Amino acid sequence: MTPTTHTARLSTLVAATLAAAALALTGCGGTEPAVPDGGTPPTSTAPPPPTVCTDRIDEATGVDTCDVEAVLSTAAAALYSYRPTEQPRKGVDLDAAATLLNPLWVQEVGESSSALAPVTGAEWDRWATSGITVDADANVTSDDHPADTDTLVRRVVAVQQTLVDAGGATIGELTPIALYMTATRANRLTGWAVSAMTVR
Repeated sequence: MTPTTHTARLSTLVAATLAAAALALTGCGGTEPAVPDGGTPPTSTAPPPPTVCTDRIDEATGVDTCDVEAVLSTAAAALYSYRPTEQPRKGVDLDAAATLLNPLWVQEVGESSSALAPVTGAEWDRWATSGITVDADANVTSDDHPADTDTLVRRVVAVQQTLVDAGGATIGELTPIALYMTATRANRLTGWAVSAMTVR
């Protein structure tokens, strides 16, 4: 064997040994993250995407618009709390409930919104002159209603209105009214808004 042949074989042997050592180190290191105490690798902590509406708080009223009955009762109370000295027109206060109302419905109601309030022009003028306001409480009743869907709910809402004088004293009550209200939303992830209402 010539020295040259011996040297070539030695070089080949050294290269093979180094390659094997590199493979062994790669196998030991692997692509898995180090796990303390031989446990399982950590899984993702990202929450799954929501499948229902959650925590959509209306800043103007503080109501969670995912709660359809809260939307209906809060909107009804705002609509039927009258401020004759401040409101631009007689009747329901669309501005006070605006963030809970479907804009398309408000547009449809338009100038006829005064018809939604069982109040005469003479009463309204007397209240405005005397500084009287009307505070309303509203509650969803247990009356029968059509079946709910993911995007449409109908309920009967009872409204009780109290007359309050300029000094803040209660001076009477108006005849209770019942509202047949409809709330809609685009899909299960979005909040509810009032989109129709009939006064009885």
